[in-house]
Amino acid sequence: MRNALLLAATMAIAAVLAAGTASADPVNSKNARIIPITCDNGQSYQIVVVAGLPGHIVGSTGNIVPVEFTFTAIDPETGEELFSETESIGQGNRVGLQDDLITCTTAPVTFVDPETGEEMTFVISVEAFLTPRGQ
Repeated sequence: MRNALLLAATMAIAAVLAAGTASADPVNSKNARIIPITCDNGQSYQIVVVAGLPGHIVGSTGNIVPVEFTFTAIDPETGEELFSETESIGQGNRVGLQDDLITCTTAPVTFVDPETGEEMTFVISVEAFLTPRGQ
């Protein structure tokens, strides 16, 4: 069951966090969703979600390029961590990139397992860098 929930959550979260840059104005895309994130660089951003990576930062020409996602499931009644998984993507371990990495989180997302009716809260963190670099 844990693997099925993780897969479902990963797919849902990837759909939420994956964002494209091919469109000239991704905010106006019919499939666009705007996701607020808060980062450890002291900034909060609105990220446009369409399809693909990187994510476009609303009100900017910049992007956020994820290198690692961490998905943590928490029991909403007890606060107990049910499980946590980290998935690396891209080339986040390249030399010189580590000093530019930030960690951002989305608001918690509630998920109900359709098979068991069990409710979980997912906390999603992303380690990423901003482009242009140094933003």
